[in-house]
Amino acid sequence: MLLLYVESGAGSRALALALANSFRQQGEQVELMSVSELLPRWLSDILFGQYYEWCMSGKQHHSKLYASRWFYPFLYRLLPIWLAFKGNNKLNEAKAVLRRHSKVLACSYYGAFFARYFARLAGHQVEISGVLGDYQISNGWRTPLTRLFISHQYDHPVLDWHRARGTRILPLGIPTEGTQNVTTSPETSVQTCGARLCVLLCGGGWGLGISASTVALLLAQAQFGKVTVICGQNVALYEQLKTRFGNDITQQRLELTGFVSDMQSFYAQADIIITKAGGLTLTEAALTNTCLIIHGALPGQEQHNRAVFVAQGAALNAECEQELSELLSRLQASAELRRQTAMQAASLVNANASQQICHHLLASSR
Repeated sequence: MLLLYVESGAGSRALALALANSFRQQGEQVELMSVSELLPRWLSDILFGQYYEWCMSGKQHHSKLYASRWFYPFLYRLLPIWLAFKGNNKLNEAKAVLRRHSKVLACSYYGAFFARYFARLAGHQVEISGVLGDYQISNGWRTPLTRLFISHQYDHPVLDWHRARGTRILPLGIPTEGTQNVTTSPETSVQTCGARLCVLLCGGGWGLGISASTVALLLAQAQFGKVTVICGQNVALYEQLKTRFGNDITQQRLELTGFVSDMQSFYAQADIIITKAGGLTLTEAALTNTCLIIHGALPGQEQHNRAVFVAQGAALNAECEQELSELLSRLQASAELRRQTAMQAASLVNANASQQICHHLLASSR
C-alpha cells in the first residue's frame, strides 16, 4: 500500500501518518511518501510553494480560482502537457514507486491524480482510493477513484460525479492518531464553572490567523489562568510574540511553542480551544471534548468546515476580536455552554476512523 500526501499545511501528512500507523498495527507494510518526491522541483514549487506564500501573506485571490468548477479539469489536462514540455527528472523514480504497489491511498486529490498519471506511464494497474481531511469535498477530487472516504454523509456535485462513475463513498470520518473519545460529565463541568480557564490558541501547522493583538486580548481577560499559543512552523510569529510578551512568559501566564507533531496533550489541558477551521484540527480537538471557538478560516474548505461545525452547535464562531472577547466572557460564565458545545463537536467525529478505514481496505484486498 502506498500512502501519498501533500505538504500544503500539516493536515494531509497527519492523515497519512495516522493511517500508516493503523496499517502497521495490523502487520501490513506501507510506504509513506510526499507527492513532491515524485515531481520536479519547478512543479512542486508552483503547486505547493506558491500556495504557501499566498497563505502566509494573507492573499486570497486564489480562492475563487480554486473553487471554480473548470479549474481542476483544466489543470488535470494541462499538467501532462506541461510535464512533457518542461520535462520531469524524477519520472523514472516515480514510475518505479508506482510499480511497487497495487493499491494507493491518496490523502490529497493531487496524490490521487499523480498516482494515476504515473501508473499509466509505467504501464501498471493500480487501485486508487482517496481520504478527505475536510468536512466538504473539493472540486480537486474530480479524478477517478475506486472508493472515497469522507467525514460524514452529505450531498455535493463532486460526490454525484463519483457515484455516476461507480466510486464507493464511505462516510467513516476523518482519521486521526492517538485520540480518546472521552465524554465530560456534567458534574465535572459544574466544578469548573467560575474557575480560571486554560486557553489554547493555534493556527494549524503554519501558525495562520494568530496575531499579537489576539494574544494581548486573551492575556487581558482576567478569568484566564494560562494562555498557550502554538505558532507551528511560523518562526517569525514565534519570535514576534516572544519579544513582545516576554514578561508574561516569565510569569508563566503565556506559553509559546513552535510546530507540534502530537497536539493531544495540549488539547487535553485546555478548557477552550481557539483555532482556525482546519479539518484535522477541528476533528482532533472535538475528540478531546474541549469547547471550540473558530477564529478565522482560509477560503474554500476551511470555510465549509466552519459552516458545518457552527451549524451543528459544535463550535462558536468569532469573526473579529470584539466577538471573540464576548464569546470568551460567555463561556467563562457558563460551564453548561462549554459542555454542550464540546458534546456537539464530539458527536460529529469518529475516534475510530483510522482503524475502520484500515480494516475496510484490508478486507477489500482479501
